[in-house]
Amino acid sequence: MADERLRRLTVEFGQLPCDPHSRNEGRFRRFGRGVLLPWNGEFHWMPETLVNMPDGTTCSVNHYQQGMHNPEFLGLVRNMPGLTESIRRNSLLTELIKFDFSQTTWSEVELCWPIHVGVHLIRLSVDSPGGRAVATPDMLHQDGEPYAFAHLIYRRDAEGGENVIATPACAGSSPDDVAPESVLDRFTLCHPLDSYGVKDDLVSHYVAPVTVAAGAETAERAVLLIDFTPMTQRA
Repeated sequence: MADERLRRLTVEFGQLPCDPHSRNEGRFRRFGRGVLLPWNGEFHWMPETLVNMPDGTTCSVNHYQQGMHNPEFLGLVRNMPGLTESIRRNSLLTELIKFDFSQTTWSEVELCWPIHVGVHLIRLSVDSPGGRAVATPDMLHQDGEPYAFAHLIYRRDAEGGENVIATPACAGSSPDDVAPESVLDRFTLCHPLDSYGVKDDLVSHYVAPVTVAAGAETAERAVLLIDFTPMTQRA
């Protein structure tokens, strides 16, 4: 069952639209939002916004903003292509959301409120030897959400894509420019559902560009990102 659900997710990643904010960086993505109710474990998808396209059709989008955490899009609200119904109905995705949430800790006050769940499907694709695909931001950074998890869906003929975890003070710097003692870990996700998670205030993190492996013509790296933010009352 899990293999079939993963296969269906893999198909969806192969059909991701181009990131509308990518500047020829080989980035393809969809983004969805949901609500998890901590008191009973229920998860529900939030509605998406329908926008009119120049050709007269409509498409669903979700607004995504990282405030000051992404120097490449400071303070900007980005409209991201929404999730397909097939993605929303995939029970493996729902299980991953609930599993990731079980790895987090919250105060009693936070657990009295719904938890906002951000779901990002991102594929880095390189269409020729010598090219590369780049994540955003291309530096050590923090996301602004209290917790974030990454699950590799697949990796094909790819070099690079190394993950670097460093101290929070390294945010805004290249991993090559920080002191070795500030780097907490380096690793590469290689197999389907290889995963990691971060508590945002404790670290900064980075993923290196993807290039084409020797002897191959193209490369892809597909990752599912899940983040959690409590929907507490504003001060």
